[in-house]
Amino acid sequence: MTRYLLACAALLSLQATAAEVTDDLGHAVALDHEARRIVTLSPHTTELIIAAGLTDALVGIAGGGEIPTALQHLPFVGTAGAIDREMLTSLRPDLVVAWHSGNRASDLGWLARKRDIALYRSEPRSMQQIADSIRALGRLGGTAIVAERNARAFEYAIDNDCAQIPPQRVYIEIWPNPPMTVGGQHWINAALSAAGYRNHFAAEPRGVFTIANEARFAVRNLPLISLVRTFDNSPSDRLADRLSIPGPRLAEAIRMLCTKRLQSTP
Repeated sequence: MTRYLLACAALLSLQATAAEVTDDLGHAVALDHEARRIVTLSPHTTELIIAAGLTDALVGIAGGGEIPTALQHLPFVGTAGAIDREMLTSLRPDLVVAWHSGNRASDLGWLARKRDIALYRSEPRSMQQIADSIRALGRLGGTAIVAERNARAFEYAIDNDCAQIPPQRVYIEIWPNPPMTVGGQHWINAALSAAGYRNHFAAEPRGVFTIANEARFAVRNLPLISLVRTFDNSPSDRLADRLSIPGPRLAEAIRMLCTKRLQSTP
């Protein structure tokens, strides 16, 4: 009888720590234990892990962006593009959180074939998907309570009056020369909508793309939202930084844009 009870207790313990979630692409991601060694492959996936309460489980991160002081001791496994496969393997991660459109498809395919690593692909198309990813990663890491609190804080932060007013058309500048902007297949459109704006090129079924100088001249009178960094710690530079990464810090960018939008409303 005692052995039976111990076996039942062990089974319940295993069920309590096992988790299966769905990533942004609809793929099932499962672990039979809490994620203990996590590698992130882009700045925004690092932000997601921090928001999920799993900072202590990070063993490797991607270079690029502003690295929090608490994470600067961690090894880099490459950039948001190419990764160092040898370095990643040596870190023995049980969970890798990747950026589907930012990391190389060949690297993601290699990771997907590794049976000892769970791969979570992040590709947010809406603000809700960011909150959902925080919750999902918290479940995988056993920090569901912390993740839920931070996911709700994010949802609360982006819930404002600007989403209810007529959107103001704007030009999004990714780069000035040659002029680069974004179309409708980009997560930034969801952030703009939450702040009371509409991307002038939202009807274009593309992500980031280059436009002709004539097209840039045609939208010269539209309000400009630039993602070009100046690194001078100005409000515009902070906005460009926050708006460039599809992570939890988008809440600050939405708040800044919403304030600007309300100030321009008669």
